Amino acid sequence: MEEYSEKQLSILTVAERLFADQGFHGTSVRDIAQEADVNIAMISYYFGSKDKLLESIFKYRMETSRKFINELLENDTMEPLQKINSLIDRFINKMLGEQYFQCIMSREQLNSQQSPIRDLIWQLKGEMLGLMRPIVTNAQEAGIFYKDVDVEMLMTSLFGTIHQVIPAKHILRTNPEAKDLNDDEYREYLKNRVGTHLKKLFKAILTHEF
Repeated sequence: MEEYSEKQLSILTVAERLFADQGFHGTSVRDIAQEADVNIAMISYYFGSKDKLLESIFKYRMETSRKFINELLENDTMEPLQKINSLIDRFINKMLGEQYFQCIMSREQLNSQQSPIRDLIWQLKGEMLGLMRPIVTNAQEAGIFYKDVDVEMLMTSLFGTIHQVIPAKHILRTNPEAKDLNDDEYREYLKNRVGTHLKKLFKAILTHEF
């Protein structure tokens, strides 16, 4: 994983927020430099072009997920369903905690034009699917998980559910349990609610237990 200095991370954080709020084309390098309190030459020195800066944001965010899944796959002390539950917790925390990045990612996936960023997104999704599949297939061979599990649809259910929850905030906050919570309390409430739902769903799909 590429190591970034504190100044580089500051630039990446500012650029991520501005790209999410204003769009990639609506954000200039000058805007990023002013917000990050650096000069334009420093951004060019560290990252090159604006396109390369966006690419660096994606690589930085994606590498942490890649590392986590690899470590999970190599863990011999956890049961298969525990690994699946860890994946669920990981991506709920990641997607709810990195909403600027998720906004950019959603927009880039809808972009009909070929781009290095879109290629990075699908490359990572393919890798995640490839890493999740052995967790499922190994458990199937051991008779722990059902044989007819569609791993692609599992991943779609995981990401699709979380993606739908994020913009549904105004509806979910009308729940009596959530309407009086502050933002931090609501985030924890939402993590627990989504996590409980997905874990029950995945357990029912994967195992002989309900």
